[in-house]
Amino acid sequence: MKRGDRRGVALIFVLWLLVLLGVIVAEVVSQARMESEILSSLRSRTVARYSAESGILAATVRIEELLDSARSLPERITTFRDLSTRLAGLNDVALGSGRFGVAVVDLNARIDLNRADAATLEGLFRQFTTDRRAEHAVELLKQAPLHRLGELTDIQGIDDSLALAVAPYVTVWSDGLVNINSAPEPVLAALPGVSVTVARSLVRRRETGELVFGPDPVRSQLAGVPGGVAALAVLPSRLLIVSRGWQDGHPLTHEIQAVYDVLGARLTLLAWQERDL
Repeated sequence: MKRGDRRGVALIFVLWLLVLLGVIVAEVVSQARMESEILSSLRSRTVARYSAESGILAATVRIEELLDSARSLPERITTFRDLSTRLAGLNDVALGSGRFGVAVVDLNARIDLNRADAATLEGLFRQFTTDRRAEHAVELLKQAPLHRLGELTDIQGIDDSLALAVAPYVTVWSDGLVNINSAPEPVLAALPGVSVTVARSLVRRRETGELVFGPDPVRSQLAGVPGGVAALAVLPSRLLIVSRGWQDGHPLTHEIQAVYDVLGARLTLLAWQERDL
C-alpha cells in the first residue's frame, strides 16, 4: 500500500473514532441530563408531599387552638362560621423551598350520598333535574356505596352536568348530620318536610349574623318526619382538611385530603387520601 493510501485510511479511521466518541459523549450527556431531571422530579415530589403534610398539621393545630379558646356554644358556632377567615394565613405558606395551602370543608354542610335516606337525596336531585330522573338516580345510588364523588358519573342517569350541579352539596365522608349553621339552601331544602321558604329564611337569618342554637327554626316543618330533627346539628362534627404542597419553580403539586371527627376541642383522624396533581 502506498504511503498516501495509508494516510487516507488512517484519516478515515480517525474520523470514524471521532464520530463514535461524539455519539458516546452525546449519550452520556443525555443520560446525565435524564438522571438529573429524575432526581429533580423526585426532590420536587418529596418537598411537595412533606409540605402538604405540614399544611395538615398546621391546620389541625390551629383549629384545636381556636376550639380551646371557644368556651361557649355561641363562641364555637362563630368560630366554625368564620373558620375560613381565621385560617386565611394558611392559604400560602413558605416552608424552606416548599410551600403549602390549606382549605377546610364543613362536611356537615353537605348531604352524605351513602348515609342520607332516599327522600333526602331525591329532595336534592329534584332541584337540578326532573322528578323521574331524580328517583331513578337515587334508586341506583342506594344499590352500592360510593367511595369518592367521581363515581357519581358512573351511575346510570347521572351525566356530567347533573354531577357537577350536585357536587357542591354532597359528600361521601360525612356522618349523616346536617349543620343548620352552615348548610346552604339546596341542602336544607332537600330535608324531608323542609320547604324552600323555610330554608331560604334560615339562610337569610344567618347572613345577618344570627346564630342558630337548635333545630327550632325548622322543628315545625319536621313534625312527623322520622329522624328529621335528629339529623340536624348546630356545629360540625366532621371536617375535611385539604392541603396542597409544592416546590417553588416546579409544576408538580401533592394533595392530601384528611377527614377528622370533631370531638370537643380535639380532632380525630378518620381518613387520609393522597395524590399528585
